Amino acid sequence: MTIKVFLIFTALIFSSNAFSSNIRVLDFQKVIENNSYLFLLYEKIENDQTVHKEKFNSQELNLESEFKRIEKLNLILEPSELEKEINNYNLRLNNFNKKIENFNLHYDKQINNLKNKIVNITLDALKIYSEDNKIDLILDSNNYILSSNSINITELIIAEVNKKKIEISFEKF
Repeated sequence: MTIKVFLIFTALIFSSNAFSSNIRVLDFQKVIENNSYLFLLYEKIENDQTVHKEKFNSQELNLESEFKRIEKLNLILEPSELEKEINNYNLRLNNFNKKIENFNLHYDKQINNLKNKIVNITLDALKIYSEDNKIDLILDSNNYILSSNSINITELIIAEVNKKKIEISFEKF
């Protein structure tokens, strides 16, 4: 009888361990946004943008004064002449808008390139962590409802990713 109880107890212990999973959670977005190299890139971009923003503000003021001038000419000019002025203005406005769009795309591309590098480094760090600690599953913190803070490895991975040197290839506009 005691042997049966011992065997049943042993079987229950080993079966529950066999089906248990080792799970961790990570706030992936926080790892990316708290990277020190991303902050450095933001500073470089901000410094580079100041000169261009002043130029864009000046061009915008010129376009506004041009628009006001055309509004005043509305009463004086013939419709065909007014249409030429409006078309000229629209062409200049479209060119200005394209410059602004290219300006924004230029910096967005650089930020996305660095974020992709950070993602790859983070994934490598997660692979190493999961192998070293025999982790079965790592979930993003946005994909679960409730968990204990003891399984959250975000700060640990942030520290690991920030240790890695990332080359920033910053191109001025």
